[in-house]
Formats: sequence, structure tokens, C-alpha cells
Amino acid sequence: MKMKSIAALLSLASCLILPLCAKDDAPRGFAPLSELKDAQSKADGKKLVVLVVKGMDDSCPYCAAALENGTKAIGAGVVKVFARAETIGKADASSFTPALQQRVKQTFVTGAAVTFVVFNPDMSSIIVEASRKELQSDKKAIAEFKKKVQDAQKALK
Repeated sequence: MKMKSIAALLSLASCLILPLCAKDDAPRGFAPLSELKDAQSKADGKKLVVLVVKGMDDSCPYCAAALENGTKAIGAGVVKVFARAETIGKADASSFTPALQQRVKQTFVTGAAVTFVVFNPDMSSIIVEASRKELQSDKKAIAEFKKKVQDAQKALK
């Protein structure tokens, strides 16, 4: 009986602690912000770099929809980087490109939020940006975002 209580406590503790540790983990297919330089080198002048900045609220269904729609819109031929809105402003920006430094100065929405920022391959300029407002269910805005990304990709070829 005592062993079941200990197992239950350990199980409960892991359920509470593990999500806190994993909060800053990047979704599958995304490099964390700490690997930005590696991501830029993967772009190699041929791929767009997409920075996805998400708030800490991982339970928001609208954020999940926006993240899914945005990921579908950018497609597979890009280099994806992930950051949390609550921590990107506190990150050491000295290694960021000037365009990214300027964008980080404009704070990202925290909490229940998702922002996609699409850069050219050397990250010297922002091509297009879309937030949860546009990406969660606005089909016209999603199509416009997708078209701008595709047009930028075609210009690289």
C-alpha cells in the first residue's frame, strides 16, 4: 500500500514538473532560438528563415490552430526557428541580425499568442509577418500569407 502511494506521488510530481521543464522546447521540425546561427547556415542563401514566436500558454486551442495553419502555409522548404515570447526579449541579441534585433525591440505578444516572422535567407529583412489573429481561422489572410512566402521562395530560385 505504501509503495502505491509513493508511485502515485512520483507520477503526480512528474506530471507537474516535466511540462514546466519542457516549456521552452521547440516543436518537432523547429530549431530552438539558441541554434539560430546553425539555422542561418542551413538556409545557405537558398531558403527562407521563419521565426515562430509563441507565448507560454500551450493549452490555447486558437494558438494550436494558428501554429498548425502557419506551419502548413510556410511549407517544408524553409528553415524553422522557435522562440518563446516571454524569453526572446531577454535573450542576448548581440548575435542577432539587425532586422531581428529591430523586430525583437517591438515586443511580441505573450501568453496565448503565436507570431510567424519570415526572413530572407541572410535574415537582413522581414518578408512577411502574421500573428494568431490572422492565422487561426482567417482563410483569406492565411492564403495571402502563404502566397507571400511562396513568392519569396520562387524569387530565390
